[in-house]
Amino acid sequence: MLLARKWEVCIVLFIVCLCPRLGPGAQTPVAYVDLESQLIRQGLDKTYVDKVFADERNQFLPDIVRKIATLRKERPADYDQFLKPEVVARGRQYAKEHQSQLSRARDRYGVDPGVIVAILTVESGLGKATGKHSVFNVFASLSVMDTPEVIQVTGLPRYLYPRLKKKAAWARRELKIFLSYCQRNQLDPYQFYGSWAGAIGYPQFLPSSLVASGQDGDGDGRVDLFTHADAIVSIANYLKKSGFRQDSPSTWRRAILSYNNSEAYADTILTLARWY
Repeated sequence: MLLARKWEVCIVLFIVCLCPRLGPGAQTPVAYVDLESQLIRQGLDKTYVDKVFADERNQFLPDIVRKIATLRKERPADYDQFLKPEVVARGRQYAKEHQSQLSRARDRYGVDPGVIVAILTVESGLGKATGKHSVFNVFASLSVMDTPEVIQVTGLPRYLYPRLKKKAAWARRELKIFLSYCQRNQLDPYQFYGSWAGAIGYPQFLPSSLVASGQDGDGDGRVDLFTHADAIVSIANYLKKSGFRQDSPSTWRRAILSYNNSEAYADTILTLARWY
């Protein structure tokens, strides 16, 4: 046991020596080498993957890793800011300005316009706060958060390892989907900026949600979640797929919880929807 422990310490020290300045703008983790190999084995084009990871914009984000690793459960107080009169007023004005798009979404998907506006309010301030983090860098960083190298550099405690392993697996799935989407649509992965959790656009979709539920709402032949038309119909499509039925209020909460599995979130969305 003692010998094994010594070998473990030696391995970690060796890795840290190879990568002494992990951090934004610094050398990327050695673990990215294995991450690249995993993505290629899963079917992504090697030339494409190599090019993305070799890009000078590729940065490891230790602060994001720490944030996700230690994230606490949401509380009702976290959502009080969205119930302020001035926020509600902005939502009502938004509903008026986008009435035709919201009505079409309701008619096509059977989703209440108030719920759509409420989600846009909470997720991105009606499109005004979509995040400032590189989506690729977020998911790449989180994909290796369970490696000895990253655990050592970020100073995360050992008892978090089960969570790190689970979140890393989730991030690797989202990263693969994201890169596949970008390559298929000839998009630069580094052009996307989103939340610290990698959520994209006005509706704050994860890559998996973008691929599964993203819709073209303005008829320009592409899905752009940074436009109101596409964001509105994409949210409606997501909720419909999650079981939302306009004529069955009992389905609303369940569908909203699939968007964000937080009772406090669902309560806030439903309250705003009634007020809108």
